[in-house]
Amino acid sequence: MKKALVVCGLALLSFIPASAQFSWGIRGGLNLVNNDITEVSQKPATSKDSYTGFFVGPMAEVQIPIIGIGVDASLLYSQKGLEVSDEETMKNQSLAIPVSLKYSLGLGNFAAVYFAAGPEFDFKIGDLDREFADGDEVKEFALEKSTWSINVGAGVKLINHIQAGINYNIPVSKEGAYKLQESPTPGTVMEHNPVDIKASTLQFSLTWTF
Repeated sequence: MKKALVVCGLALLSFIPASAQFSWGIRGGLNLVNNDITEVSQKPATSKDSYTGFFVGPMAEVQIPIIGIGVDASLLYSQKGLEVSDEETMKNQSLAIPVSLKYSLGLGNFAAVYFAAGPEFDFKIGDLDREFADGDEVKEFALEKSTWSINVGAGVKLINHIQAGINYNIPVSKEGAYKLQESPTPGTVMEHNPVDIKASTLQFSLTWTF
């Protein structure tokens, strides 16, 4: 298996022209999250207002200058979060690995615009479960250990070192599940089936490459 992976890796490298440019750097930015949870009672399970988080980590990019096509990959610590009630929040932390096919169009020697799209794989870290009482209700939140999504974005490159971009992250797999228990009358408990959680994210990023 290891030999097969090495052979595949060498085969992919053989398709990269000698003129390809390699760069690496540091990327950081903001997550504006819209958590979508279907109501399972008369009250909303969570607020759908944007929850502000952040991401930061190293990145690398390989680009073919003449045709402007390249591959961009990052390893990011990402925090999104869930606003599970008016006074309760739950951190949604992960190691995110976005990989994008990027097309760049030059606007002179010092600037370019780019368009990018590709998958993102998130591996959750920290607490994945949360339970708390809210009046007569007990709310339970459980996040998945890993998720994946699709990124679509665009941005600008300046002086060959700065990249500023905007990206929309579209969930493919569910983020987790929400479950509600309530006591409408003393001595009785009504339990609802788990409901899927999905979180779309608008991201603003700033990258410095070396």
